[in-house]
Amino acid sequence: MSDEDEFQEVTGAARSVAETNRLFPLSPVTGDPAQTSIPSAIIAAETEDDARAIAAKADPMGRDWNDRHLVDANYQDTPERHVTGDVIFRSIPSPVSPKSKKTKKV
Repeated sequence: MSDEDEFQEVTGAARSVAETNRLFPLSPVTGDPAQTSIPSAIIAAETEDDARAIAAKADPMGRDWNDRHLVDANYQDTPERHVTGDVIFRSIPSPVSPKSKKTKKV
C-alpha cells in the first residue's frame, strides 16, 4: 500500500468560523480572600456578555462567571485573530497559610 492510497483528500466547501481580535480576560475581583478559588479565564468574544456566557457554559465546575461582583472583565484588542468562543482557564493556587507551631506535651 502506498502513501497515496492511505490518505484521501476530502473535498467540499470550506467552513468559515467567526473570528475576533478581542479577548476578554475574566478574573476574580481582588480584595476578598473567599474568591481565591475562582480561576481566571481568557475568552475570545465580541462583547463582555458573550464572554461571560461562554465561560459559564464551558466551565466544567459550573462557576458563576456572570456575577459582576465576583468576576471582573476587561477587554483587549490584539493584532492576532482568534476563533470566537475559544476559552482558556487558568488556576493560580492560593498562598499556603502558615501552620501554627505545636508544642509537645511531656
